[in-house]
Amino acid sequence: MVDDVALNREIFRTHLEGTFREIDEAADGLAAVALFKQQRYAAVLMDMEMPVLDGYGAIREMRAWEQEQRLSQTLILAVTSSDFPEDEQRILDAGATAYLAKPVKQKTLLTALHLHQNLEAASHPMANLLPRVFAYADTMLDEIAGFDNPEAVSKGLHQLRGMIAVYGFVDFAERLKQIHSAAQRGEMPGKTMLDQLRKELQVLKAPFTTT
Repeated sequence: MVDDVALNREIFRTHLEGTFREIDEAADGLAAVALFKQQRYAAVLMDMEMPVLDGYGAIREMRAWEQEQRLSQTLILAVTSSDFPEDEQRILDAGATAYLAKPVKQKTLLTALHLHQNLEAASHPMANLLPRVFAYADTMLDEIAGFDNPEAVSKGLHQLRGMIAVYGFVDFAERLKQIHSAAQRGEMPGKTMLDQLRKELQVLKAPFTTT
């Protein structure tokens, strides 16, 4: 875990207790890159705003080193306090697998780690959280469909996209981003577009739905 604030690292260590056998810590991006090159990690939790070398630079260096060594990409979860869409896209462009918005709750962190590590959904202790996430997403889409102005639609889509991205559904989050950008330009999504989003959400639900 990489964060320049010792208390934040302590909080994340508490969240991850019992999940990993060993957890290394770094207080800046430069130290994190040095550790990253010494051994392979199951995951990296990366704060984005730090001294010496920030999270953006550290992630780019990590990805470049993996490419040079012909290694598969390590799971890198970025942690950010920003809620600006351009910052979120910048994080993904730097090479992060996904991003988490501060403050990060334990369930959110563990679920994101689980999804991106491609484990079986049914075996995860937080698996029962996902139906609630999908139900909330359904409700949000219904609310967005009822809005009559682009500003409200934009706000709702931004909130939904942030939640979906946190849980690792990057492709769907990208679709929401495109519609969100259109709403910011004053364009309202039509019924056909919203119906298509509902269908895509149903596809996401399928692997986590028990019969």
